[in-house]
Amino acid sequence: MKALLAIILLASSALAQGDHITDKDKGEIAGAVAACGPEETKFDLKTSNAEHSVAQPEAGKALFYVIGQDGTQQDILCKGCEIVARVGLNGDWIGAVNGNSFLSSSVAPGEYHLCTQWQSRFSIRSKRLALANFNAEAGKIYYFRMRLTRQGNHAPLLDLEEINSDEGKYLVLTSQTSTSHSQK
Repeated sequence: MKALLAIILLASSALAQGDHITDKDKGEIAGAVAACGPEETKFDLKTSNAEHSVAQPEAGKALFYVIGQDGTQQDILCKGCEIVARVGLNGDWIGAVNGNSFLSSSVAPGEYHLCTQWQSRFSIRSKRLALANFNAEAGKIYYFRMRLTRQGNHAPLLDLEEINSDEGKYLVLTSQTSTSHSQK
């Protein structure tokens, strides 16, 4: 009986530690995650090695790229596995990339919120997401790198970071073009 009571106390203590997120925090988390799109949207992804260049923005608009990079995913998952990540912009999914492809989109000047989320049939992996924001200025090009990272023996994390134009151009020119279609 004492052993059962000790287990119950330890379990309740462990559960209580997960309750550190306040209602205010939950609201702010929901606001940040609002950059993503609807949970039920999935994408079919095809990549192409077709010759491509770095595009220039349309007049009065900005252009941004999201580039998937291989990183350490081969060590994390399995040889030959490819991660598909959905890309969201201000609450709508706009496409998907994997660790070897890119997508681009033209936007009007203004503030934008990006989301990348691992698309997987395993719910634990589908919870992996990364967020970024930027203020688009007409005539400018923005580059974001999406990759999996790992620190020590911890679970892999999805990372999305803005990168400089030299690195961005290089990654676009050495990556495949991503074409994705929603499976709604």
